[in-house]
Amino acid sequence: MKRTIICSLVFVSLVIPILSPPTVSYADPILKPRKYHGPIPKRYFTISIGVMGGADNEEMWNFLAREVDEVLRDEATTDDFGAAPSIECSYTTKLHPQFAVRGKGALTILRSESRGLLIPDVEPDTTGVLPLVEFERDFNILLFSLDATGLFYFQDASVKSFQSYIGGGFSLYIPRAKLKEELTDLDTGEAFAQGIKEQSEWSVNPGIHAILGFLYHLTPTFAVNAEARTQIAQSKFTLDYPTRDGVQALSFDVDYVGFSLTVGVAKFF
Repeated sequence: MKRTIICSLVFVSLVIPILSPPTVSYADPILKPRKYHGPIPKRYFTISIGVMGGADNEEMWNFLAREVDEVLRDEATTDDFGAAPSIECSYTTKLHPQFAVRGKGALTILRSESRGLLIPDVEPDTTGVLPLVEFERDFNILLFSLDATGLFYFQDASVKSFQSYIGGGFSLYIPRAKLKEELTDLDTGEAFAQGIKEQSEWSVNPGIHAILGFLYHLTPTFAVNAEARTQIAQSKFTLDYPTRDGVQALSFDVDYVGFSLTVGVAKFF
């Protein structure tokens, strides 16, 4: 009897697994579908301040320096565009936790100047003497820009409070350039009649840019931001240059190839 019970138990233990439906095991997919999640909103507005460097007006300054006689060149000084202050506002919307598009507007103030002495190209007076003139020239630009940028974030903001990112895109640069010249006759101390005086113009020019930056979330809706940017762009400035034979229209390149550094705050909503 005991042998019969043991044989029955062995038979049941062997047959039940065979007749039971197989258990299927599913592995996780290699690429998991991702959705925007967590407490960080998709959109944010940023305001930043910073400096831009690398722009130059070398072509026009080199041309105007030819007016200065060799013996007077040591007295002349030219300061091209240096570190220029800027302010920026941008709006960013995330299409994905790690991809976003951004629109940005910015204003950069560029200043340059040249000082020195020159002997103007005019007819000598009755004694055959040419006047010695002190010149002061200021070339300033209000550089407005509009950017369209694609961004890639290396970290998901819903997982980490620190997000570094890279991006690039296209720009429109809208400079308002102004050249002002003051000439003073050193013999009389009065304003010299001839010269460029004052000229200004607007233009619209395309460009490209690339950026590298980071966001650090202090709260789910507030972050600090720092960004480095490089850009390639150029504009033209038309100068009505006076000569003995009349006014000559000359065109000079103004380069904005350079970099900028900004820091700011971002509000998410």
